[in-house]
Amino acid sequence: MQAGYGDKPELSKQWFDRWGVWVVFIAGFAPIPYKLFTISAGVLAMSFLPFVIASLIGRGARFFLVAGIIRVGGEKMAAALRKYIDVLGWVVIISAVMAYLLLR
Repeated sequence: MQAGYGDKPELSKQWFDRWGVWVVFIAGFAPIPYKLFTISAGVLAMSFLPFVIASLIGRGARFFLVAGIIRVGGEKMAAALRKYIDVLGWVVIISAVMAYLLLR
């Protein structure tokens, strides 16, 4: 570890203890690989039950949303989703953060 980063693991643990459920939930929509968040949750010892619930709701919502959009829009919509899925993921995350900041 480089000098000056000794407190970062503990800070990360505190941050994940406080916001971990929301991080895992929102990560379900993120274009960043979800496994990064699941591994982080394990390394930082996130409680198992909240992790499973947040994962089921977050990932489930994403998959049902994509399936519903494709069902309504057909193959043309599936092609558009393949092209723009990363942008849509970031839009959802940015919208969630903005909504939080505005409503708190």
